[in-house]
Amino acid sequence: GLGEVDAFPFVDPPDTRLVSDGYRLLAELEAVDGSRHITPLGRRLARLPVDPRLARVLVEAHRFGALAEILTLVSVLSIQDPRERPLSAQAQADAAHARFADARSDFTALLDLWNAWQEVRRTRSASQSRRWAREGYLSAARMREWEELRGQLAGIVAEFDWTPNESPATTEAVHRSLLPGLLGGIGQL
Repeated sequence: GLGEVDAFPFVDPPDTRLVSDGYRLLAELEAVDGSRHITPLGRRLARLPVDPRLARVLVEAHRFGALAEILTLVSVLSIQDPRERPLSAQAQADAAHARFADARSDFTALLDLWNAWQEVRRTRSASQSRRWAREGYLSAARMREWEELRGQLAGIVAEFDWTPNESPATTEAVHRSLLPGLLGGIGQL
């Protein structure tokens, strides 16, 4: 209800190219229509406190029955990567991270990492969990941040009456959920 961005009396107006890029992204996400008016989907995306691309992924996850997995992925994509790779131990870090590698995608590898962390948190003490993370070249602080953000997002989507799936979603459902929010990252060689 504030009018056109171009006409808003900013003290320091944004570059018009950045505004155009923003509208282009919102149109790609179907958050605005051809007249740059917010759509019902756009209103829903605006209620989610994450990047609009990731908000779109959450909406699709609800539709495809992959909300539990996508809450996990959106959370990790919203923070700094918990995997550490110090210059002095790159080979060791790569080997430690390789145990979570998944040929299907990097996203399923992140889900494997999450599941392993949850098992460690359930079965070990806090100090043992931190040691497990350190030995695996993972930041325990970022892993906890990942958990906290996932919990916050789960609370927000619960306000929409969205319930995370109890049984694991298929890999296809996870990837179909990711696709509409990450269209700009798709390329073909």
